[in-house]
Amino acid sequence: MMKRTALKIGYIGTNFHGFQRQPDLRTVEEEIIYHLRKLGYIDDLKKSRFRIAGRTDAGVHSLGNVISFQSEKEVRVNEINNSLPDDIQILASAPVRYAFKPRYAQMRQYRYMLFQDLDVEKLQECAEVFKGTHNFTNFTKRFQKTTTRTIEDIKITKVDLDDYHKREFPNLHNTITPIFIDIYGESFLWNMVRKMMRVFVDVAIGKMELDEVERLLNPSDDEPRANIKVMEAEYLILMDIQYDGIRFRYDDYACERFRRDLVDSLSDLQKRYAIRESMIKSLNDLTD
Repeated sequence: MMKRTALKIGYIGTNFHGFQRQPDLRTVEEEIIYHLRKLGYIDDLKKSRFRIAGRTDAGVHSLGNVISFQSEKEVRVNEINNSLPDDIQILASAPVRYAFKPRYAQMRQYRYMLFQDLDVEKLQECAEVFKGTHNFTNFTKRFQKTTTRTIEDIKITKVDLDDYHKREFPNLHNTITPIFIDIYGESFLWNMVRKMMRVFVDVAIGKMELDEVERLLNPSDDEPRANIKVMEAEYLILMDIQYDGIRFRYDDYACERFRRDLVDSLSDLQKRYAIRESMIKSLNDLTD
């Protein structure tokens, strides 16, 4: 008997050319489909009604993107994870109705991380301008039928490094404390969040005033599209996608396994940091 299942996917976007399948390039979707076929969960994509919630760009990470498919085989999260590469893992699952389409979500949460020493009060003021329903035509690359979107909430948090990082990565004490900007909405346009973040930074450094932001959100029909440069993709995380009436069950083992992989990658980054720090110090000694 065919059963339809939704899976919540975590991945590190660094080594992927985005989520969507592309010829001769490594993508998240291609890896997932390959391993689901290999394990006998799906064969024909049309027959299995394989669907995805969102197509994140190259470099963007996720803790909550969603796929769905139907299969006669009982879905076993850790069997799939054992087959998948370490930079993609299934974190949660939920049984869903036959007509379920992950694209139509109740709420999406994106997090962008800023590593500049910025005026948080100005960031908060900018967030208030963006909240609500606006015309985001200036905040996307594509021409779409409708560019009206609603931002339900924006939360800004200046984060202190926790005790674990202070203990395990002492050299990171001198880095700038990151600022989390969490944005909540039903749907987003292509590049919308990253273009928004450019405006947030410009406001925080005094390069742009709030009335200019308001004009960007309410352009006239004859006004040319604004050229807003997108911020870097690697600082963006798709944190979660939620659906009305659907409750995902997170797998404790799968989440801990992905957490361990992230910790291991931090250790590797710390070693690379130490090498570069040593080389900088040696160059300084040579030129003193």
